[in-house]
Amino acid sequence: MALLVRAVCGVTVPGSNPEENSDMNANENTSAGPNRRTVIKAAAWSAPVVAIAIATPLAAASIDNPRPAPGGGLSEWQGSTSVGTVTVVQPNRVQVNTGQSVGFNVLDPDTGDVAPAGQYSSGAVTVTVQWGAGSGVSNPASYRLEERTLNGWVRVGELPEPGTSGSVQYVYTGILNGAANVVSLPVVWLYPTAGGALTPTYVNTTLSAEYLSEKNSGARVP
Repeated sequence: MALLVRAVCGVTVPGSNPEENSDMNANENTSAGPNRRTVIKAAAWSAPVVAIAIATPLAAASIDNPRPAPGGGLSEWQGSTSVGTVTVVQPNRVQVNTGQSVGFNVLDPDTGDVAPAGQYSSGAVTVTVQWGAGSGVSNPASYRLEERTLNGWVRVGELPEPGTSGSVQYVYTGILNGAANVVSLPVVWLYPTAGGALTPTYVNTTLSAEYLSEKNSGARVP
């Protein structure tokens, strides 16, 4: 904000004796305009003149809405979901997405160069975690799920009950393209319901988006 100030201040007059001041004023040549007493009085009683100029901010640069990520292999996921087991540190558990983040790049169809960040959106992104039968596990054991940190993702529905199979889904409103726009994935842990050692199950994760292809990863436990 720019501030411009202009003020008229009082004038200090030599001498403190009114009579002396009167004599001095009487001897002034008054033919050229108002006498000195008039000027001093006007100066002493004039209110300061203050002019304030407020700088208006420049108009914010308009940002166009990001375009949907293009298909045809031009949009590439960066990062992925993960499934890992922990047996050295108790309690035994299956860790899903620990330390994982995800984003995507868009390639120019003519040059193959990576498009500038922030121009494209993935649309709504979904991460699904499932456990139960699969990949050679026909008689899965019971597991319970614990949410560790969701990192801005929102769970759809209720937390699943412990059981031999289950599924949970998380949604993110949208990711912009570029390395600077990657987001951390929701982290969940699975524990054997009965405690103790890891028991057989198959854990599968699915990463999908409104404008990007689906990506899966999974692991047989233990």
